[in-house]
Amino acid sequence: MSSPATQAGGRALRTWTRARRHAAPAVSWIKGITHSPRRAALSASALILLIVAIVTPLSRGDVIDSVQFSIAFFATLLTGEAVIFALSFSPSSAWPSLREIDSHIAFREWVVTGWLAAMLIAGGLLLHTAIPSTYGALLFLLADVFGMFSFIRLFGLASADGRQRLLRRTLTKALDTVTTPAPGLRRRMRADPVLNAYLGQFDEAAARSDGNGVRELAEQLSTIRVTMNGTATLALHLDVTHRLAKAALVGKLDPVVASGAAEVLIGSLLTRAATPCGTGIEAPEAHRAAGAMAQASRYLAWLASTSLTLSVQDVTTASAARELVAFSVRARDEILRLADPDPPYAAGATDMGTPLTDAASVLAWIGGFTEFHGSHQAAGLYPVYEILTGTKFLGNYWDGDSVLTGLREALFAPGTADGPAAQATKKSFGNVGEFDRIWTLMSAGAIASLRDVRRAHPPELIRPEFDPDPQLLGAYLRTFASHRYFTTSDEAMRALVRTIGHAGHHGDLWHQVRAATAPLAWSVPMPAIEPHRRPSACVLAIASRLAPLAAGEPDGQLRAFLTGLPPDILNATARLAARTLPAPDTNPASGPADDIAARLRVLQLVGTHRASPP
Repeated sequence: MSSPATQAGGRALRTWTRARRHAAPAVSWIKGITHSPRRAALSASALILLIVAIVTPLSRGDVIDSVQFSIAFFATLLTGEAVIFALSFSPSSAWPSLREIDSHIAFREWVVTGWLAAMLIAGGLLLHTAIPSTYGALLFLLADVFGMFSFIRLFGLASADGRQRLLRRTLTKALDTVTTPAPGLRRRMRADPVLNAYLGQFDEAAARSDGNGVRELAEQLSTIRVTMNGTATLALHLDVTHRLAKAALVGKLDPVVASGAAEVLIGSLLTRAATPCGTGIEAPEAHRAAGAMAQASRYLAWLASTSLTLSVQDVTTASAARELVAFSVRARDEILRLADPDPPYAAGATDMGTPLTDAASVLAWIGGFTEFHGSHQAAGLYPVYEILTGTKFLGNYWDGDSVLTGLREALFAPGTADGPAAQATKKSFGNVGEFDRIWTLMSAGAIASLRDVRRAHPPELIRPEFDPDPQLLGAYLRTFASHRYFTTSDEAMRALVRTIGHAGHHGDLWHQVRAATAPLAWSVPMPAIEPHRRPSACVLAIASRLAPLAAGEPDGQLRAFLTGLPPDILNATARLAARTLPAPDTNPASGPADDIAARLRVLQLVGTHRASPP
């Protein structure tokens, strides 16, 4: 049984806790004075009026005359605000919510000032004390001035432009708040009430197929000012883009509206994260740009493939899939132009330059750009070569020229790598073995995410470099397969062991590449899987480097490599090859090794201008 002293202490603690809880808004308001010019002005004015009331108190009659006018004006302003609010806002609206509106027009501060003035006047008149009643009368005048400010701010919100400015400012403030520190960003974004209100309003507009509402909300996000650290802003861009695509594919949103709004958001994302800055950009900014470009590239490629799959399965309409596939191809082409320091169709000096300035940023981008069988994959290696070596690659991958072989020779062949860009790149890789390992991992990620060739590709969904042409697939695969740093099955087996079994060490180039894409990896629906955790894709990446590139070449080393694999690994690789590579028309395979070797003949189509595999 507790003592009376203990019980009294418990009651006092509970009373103190309740008092702190009730006083929390006032304490928070006081702490915010140093961060809000409006609160600072109100507090300073109230302090000055207190000094005036103490120095020159008014008579009872003067106080009453002043208060009569102040209350009439106060009531007029209150009525006007009520009318404007009733005509312009819905009480159930989550965006903007009453909290955002109140923060903008300072309604509570105005009303509380008037309430405090009324209390002081009443107390002073009842107690026949001049100073409190004088101070209350002066505070009422301040409340009227503040009320006029609030009325003007609210009247500005009655227009569409005024409301847009409020929402952009509110969204910017929320993104600034959740961005730092970097750890836990995803959790803070999911819990933030402002961001939840914005996304909820967006989902509601998309569910109603409200095209104007969707466009307005996308415009709000795309036109907010640059935040302190743009990671949260970029993540929100990708999140909203995915919601647009989802609403168009499996919802009721007009796909033309969805693709138009998504194009605005992708353009905004690239402008914020990846504006070409020449060679003066610092590594952290280059890595942030690479991460944004890589995740956007991955998502767009995934979106095109998913749209194709859902259309073939009659989950979505052909028109919706066609619109989103076309959007994906256009957006990826824009990303490719941005990555290229000297794009072929540059309109002027503003189109020159690239935000990718070191090996880690270049590899982070191209790793994402080549996943999920997106358009213009092979063309993406041309800016990679130019950035890493400082010179252009003059070959043509359609003729079988190998960008990666040329890059390897430019960096590690004797007497080469004499330019500053090539020297910096060579230093980043460290040695040719690390160069080979990293590009093998890149090719494994690309191969693992190729589209299912067994699925039909309707003619209405064919777009430039997004079609079922086996020759195009062969060109994409050959960009990696022509990187040949071994010639025998034994060397290939050692390369496979090194690819799967050696994950590098902390801080090496591969870890820098993965770290550049990590901050935004959670904002897209496709998980980022380390390539060395995809053994069948690694096997197929190694096997493609042994496969004949021309008809008539022997494939004995390829078959020796495949037959030397454990049966489970070989069968898994055969299943991956059956999904991603076209089957030959003749000579049916007698086993998994034969089937893989036959399907890898797609590499021989490049430069032959044939429409089907041999």
